[in-house]
Amino acid sequence: MPTVGEEQKKPPILELGDVRLRPLRTSDAPALLAYLSDPRVIEHTSIPIATPESVAAAVARDMAAYREGSSFRLALASSDDRLIGICGFNTWSPVHRHAELAYELAPDYWGRGYMRAAVLALLRWGFSDLSLNRVHAFVMTTNARSIQLLKRCGFTREGTLRQYRIARGLPKDFHVFALLAQDFVLNEVGTSPNQSSLQPTAGRCAKKVDG
Repeated sequence: MPTVGEEQKKPPILELGDVRLRPLRTSDAPALLAYLSDPRVIEHTSIPIATPESVAAAVARDMAAYREGSSFRLALASSDDRLIGICGFNTWSPVHRHAELAYELAPDYWGRGYMRAAVLALLRWGFSDLSLNRVHAFVMTTNARSIQLLKRCGFTREGTLRQYRIARGLPKDFHVFALLAQDFVLNEVGTSPNQSSLQPTAGRCAKKVDG
């Protein structure tokens, strides 16, 4: 794989048919606040209660991270370019070639396969352009929808971290799921028995929840 350079560190735009992944903008904050204010979105996560100030600060932080090349949290946007979710890498290590996957989606778009397509497109970009060897995700043990999504994208559960994160004042257990580049490549070329479950429903990419 190529060495990660300055060009590869720029956040991508990944077209997925009806939706696309693109860099976040300051104008995305109201739409982000709207769905994070829905209890269903944060119930099985460690996402804190959202306020206009906290959401604006989070978007600004994510945009600054693009410039620093320290993380890549992307907007999942509808056909009219309205933010409907986020899918990206909270952190990534060029030295150790791993990244943490995270995502969330507005409930109106659950069950359409959008997040699955977004995760798969992001993984292709990460394993190729960022030269990642491993992508992992931390998911609350009660988050059945997210667990199912990770499994359908080829992730393997590696273990459980007891009381790993504080979710709105309460310690919660989290599973660790991971996917290696070698296993993702096998799935992509169709040599895995689970290959048919790894095709994104919104079409293949040109270059934390939905099931």
